[in-house]
Amino acid sequence: MPEIPLDPKIQKCVTIIFNPVSGKEDPEKRKKIISETLAEQGYRCQFIATTKEQGAKALAAEAVKEGVDLLAVSGGDGTVMEAMAALVGTQIPIAVFPAGTGNLLSINLGIPTTVPDAVTVALSGHIQELDLVRTGDGRYFAIMGGLGVDAQMIADTSRQSKDKLGKLAYFVSAVKNLPRHRAYVDITLDDEPPLRRRVKSVLLANMGKITGGLDAMPTASPRDGLLDVGILKTATLGQGLRLLGYALLGRAQDDPDLEVYQVKKITLHARYPEPVQFDGEDGGRIQKLTAEIVPNAVRICLPENSPAVLDLKFPPAETAQRTARRRLLIPLALLSAAIGTLLWWKYTR
Repeated sequence: MPEIPLDPKIQKCVTIIFNPVSGKEDPEKRKKIISETLAEQGYRCQFIATTKEQGAKALAAEAVKEGVDLLAVSGGDGTVMEAMAALVGTQIPIAVFPAGTGNLLSINLGIPTTVPDAVTVALSGHIQELDLVRTGDGRYFAIMGGLGVDAQMIADTSRQSKDKLGKLAYFVSAVKNLPRHRAYVDITLDDEPPLRRRVKSVLLANMGKITGGLDAMPTASPRDGLLDVGILKTATLGQGLRLLGYALLGRAQDDPDLEVYQVKKITLHARYPEPVQFDGEDGGRIQKLTAEIVPNAVRICLPENSPAVLDLKFPPAETAQRTARRRLLIPLALLSAAIGTLLWWKYTR
């Protein structure tokens, strides 16, 4: 696609790693919107498209060698995370133009999902350092990893169902996997003696929000140098609904069937191979998983009111509860208005 013509004196250029299969929007239309928005702010751009043969990590590594000052990514969470992995240990910031189905990274970090606003954030210069999580085999993830039912839910959510149902596809898969067995897992936290648990899932959280903005791990922060571990032991539908209620209130950590720990390193050893996921990407089935926090691993462009910035002012769990109250106020206000309207109609006829 040709670049938007600019004053030839303008040399500023943004390199964008572009995943053409992310999301449901037409990729050429997405390119056009990005190009035009950058042009309005005096920037050219060059798109580097991912392929089956060359993913975002390899493309980002090439961009680093070429000496880019800023690397933008237009794609889903998996594409962004691949690019981030190539930037660990560099001072090159990354900007995110969300284009996936879930966009959990943007939800957790407060990055706008509309292109014009995301571009403004990218060019505003508000750069923050974020922790990442590194597994024993050298994989990085930014949001949340997991072993158990959450990973099976990801594995069972196909590209076709996401294209057809959007975020609802994850809900359908979650319901289907509710009866799944609990796994026997030995859990070693830092250098402590192992805990033996029968679990539905073990969550490894650097950030706490999941699909729909629900706070599954409200204590998690990507700027505290700690990995939050959630050991989920829920066995019945009633227990699952109770956990959902706590999560809606921003207090999932208070549920009696969710053990929460903060560590720097964790090792999981399951009795049998279990499904794992990293940032919503299927990681196959494994018996042993090691993960550790990598403080201040990458630099990223964020808005001033990003939750990652607010975490420095308020405890993450406090922020989660305030957000939950605001989220619940809207349907409560609408319900109250509806009841008031019905009463008014009844007594004024």
